[in-house]
Amino acid sequence: MMKMVGNGRKIVKAKAVISSILITLYIGAVILTVLTLIASREKTFLGEPAVKLLHVHIIYGMIMLGVIAVHLYLNWGMYKNELKVLRT
Repeated sequence: MMKMVGNGRKIVKAKAVISSILITLYIGAVILTVLTLIASREKTFLGEPAVKLLHVHIIYGMIMLGVIAVHLYLNWGMYKNELKVLRT
């Protein structure tokens, strides 16, 4: 296994952090979706109205979209290489 040095190591660390945040946000989005579904049926969940959960869900989704954009930017080179493989 090759040892990474300098800028390559920093990029890999940044990708690992972004991926970890993305996984955490994904799990949170799943939980929020389930809570919103429960609240929409019962009109409330733990005293919170369904509309309030929906607003939290929308804000959470916007944050997740931003992190996904950063993730795609950091991994764009790898994606282009994968597309080249598909074309051949």
